[in-house]
Amino acid sequence: MKKVLLFVFAVCTAFYSQAQLPSGSLAPNFTTTDITGVTHELYDYLSQGYSVVIDVSATWCGPCWNYHETGALETLHEEHGVANGGNVIVMFIEGDPTTTLDQLNGIGSTQGNWVAGVSHIISDDGDVADILEIGYFPTIYTVCPTGIITETGQLSAAQHWNFINTDACLIVPTNDGALLDYLGPQVTCASTEVVVELANLGTNTLTSATINVAGVTPAISFPWTGNLERFDSELVNVGTSTVTGPMVITLSTDDNTANNSVNGSALAPESTTQIRFDLKFDAWPEETSWEIRNENNQLIHSGGPYAGQADYSTLIVDRWLPSTGCYRIVLQDTYGDGMNGSQWGGTNQDGHCYVYSMENGASTLTLLNYNGSYGFDEVVAGANVNTVVSVSEINVASEVKLYPNPASDNATLSYTLTGQSEIRMELVNMLGERVINQYVGNQSAGTYTHQLDLSNVASGLYLMNLSIDGVNSTMRITVSK
Repeated sequence: MKKVLLFVFAVCTAFYSQAQLPSGSLAPNFTTTDITGVTHELYDYLSQGYSVVIDVSATWCGPCWNYHETGALETLHEEHGVANGGNVIVMFIEGDPTTTLDQLNGIGSTQGNWVAGVSHIISDDGDVADILEIGYFPTIYTVCPTGIITETGQLSAAQHWNFINTDACLIVPTNDGALLDYLGPQVTCASTEVVVELANLGTNTLTSATINVAGVTPAISFPWTGNLERFDSELVNVGTSTVTGPMVITLSTDDNTANNSVNGSALAPESTTQIRFDLKFDAWPEETSWEIRNENNQLIHSGGPYAGQADYSTLIVDRWLPSTGCYRIVLQDTYGDGMNGSQWGGTNQDGHCYVYSMENGASTLTLLNYNGSYGFDEVVAGANVNTVVSVSEINVASEVKLYPNPASDNATLSYTLTGQSEIRMELVNMLGERVINQYVGNQSAGTYTHQLDLSNVASGLYLMNLSIDGVNSTMRITVSK
């Protein structure tokens, strides 16, 4: 499992699967009772101007214990804790509801005695883990007095203090309306409802604000009125308009302009009815899937999860949409780290997913451009389909696979033909020189597999071109000796 980092610290998979609470969001309030019987409320501490560092761990989790043993949070508490005259509250939350107080005290199935030598708050409370949407242990959050939560991770005491000792945590504005999120569609082909989450992060009650929307016709200027106390938020539908460019939503000026703007819907680019997925998997292809839905949210095509796909292999998938219209393309990762395999250290590699609009065997536009450099639960792109490409016009393969990747002495190329086709394959190095050049000849509709002899091919990056009736499917492959 990828949940083990090959760095100094690591994480353990939680007993449930859910997306992490995103950094930059408003922390949900919770109340917990510590192991001494004292009750603590998050918003109560924030209202007093304290920053709260929350370590959600499990007694059985080795990486949690390793971080606990560094003493980072106890040091932070001793040097900057409220009990010692500072402005920091440190909470350790045992987040697995199946564990017991005995295990916290080092009795039974546990990594050790979590209570010994600790003077900060310790609570055995799985409900808090649910409220904070914990996906793995340990998860360390820092909540500033504004209510904004950030996953700060396994930092040293000094690093935690450097994060807290900034204006973002030290200054609480009097008047601070904030646009936390845009809740409308991420992509659209025409008109859309504009919905935002408006929050009050200031000490004064928020009763009015003006929400402006640019990049739409007509432009929107919405006079909001209401009654939001500190840490309250609400969804605001500011109206419907036609998207003409990048949508930007701004809030009228207050004491903190840093949180007064969010991006809205993107305008879907024009596309043909042929959509091509160029996939390279990381070491966990079973987590990757995709789907295409129409403007009525009906599922048109889908692929994955790719449990049978080799690690780091590539896959070309062509799909034809039934008609013109507005479509949504969604790339999904069940673990929430996207195809960003390198973040887990060691020899783990990133994958990618490029989605193209195709016509006459060539790409007309890149609809989704994901290079594997960041994580995600899902990435959304749009396609405003206005050109019909007939399936009968092109005999390209519906699926092309090249594996393993990287390869050493051998690789396998497989493809499925939709009709009688002339096949040629070539392997080209980065200087444009053909290393393999093989004419296969004519093949009828069906699935075919070819073994590539790479024993005499030097290490390096190559392009594998599969030509089907003159239309190329190109895949990257790394040869490593």
